[in-house]
Amino acid sequence: MKFMHYHKLFTSVIIIILFASCKNENEKLNKISKMKLEPGVEKAKEVMINYTDSGLLKAKIYSTVIEHYTGKTEPYSEMKKGVKAFFYNKNGKIESSLTSEYAISYENKKIVIIKNNVRVLNIRGEELETEKLIWNQQTEKIYTDKFVKIKTPDEILYGDGLESNQNFTRYRIKKLRGRITVK
Repeated sequence: MKFMHYHKLFTSVIIIILFASCKNENEKLNKISKMKLEPGVEKAKEVMINYTDSGLLKAKIYSTVIEHYTGKTEPYSEMKKGVKAFFYNKNGKIESSLTSEYAISYENKKIVIIKNNVRVLNIRGEELETEKLIWNQQTEKIYTDKFVKIKTPDEILYGDGLESNQNFTRYRIKKLRGRITVK
């Protein structure tokens, strides 16, 4: 009789533990399901991106770390440790380069915002310095409303705002502040 009593008690304890375990597992599954609904982050190191259009190389972009946020309405990639890019002409030759300490790329809008110590150098040796630049990949234009400084072989130009092709070979300063001739 005592054995039957212990057996029933033991069986009851096992059943309670199993139900408790199932409840914990269900809670864990619910947490995992909720995690899947939250935006995902993919992280990559030492990345090179080739941007092409109709089979032609338009740009190569390098970054030491890229974080890609996939679960958002507007997926985007952040380059918090800086970026370096090279822009190519239709013959596959580098026409300009760009460096900055930060960039964010919005996939659907095809817009890249480049910030902090932005420098662009073109094939003619002209250099642009600014704190913020926007690259519209669809229109192949770069622009800013911030202060700009452009060094050419002959002069230094200062102004507010700029519009240019993405290769920085045809540009216009919106509000020219000053011009210094260099010998």
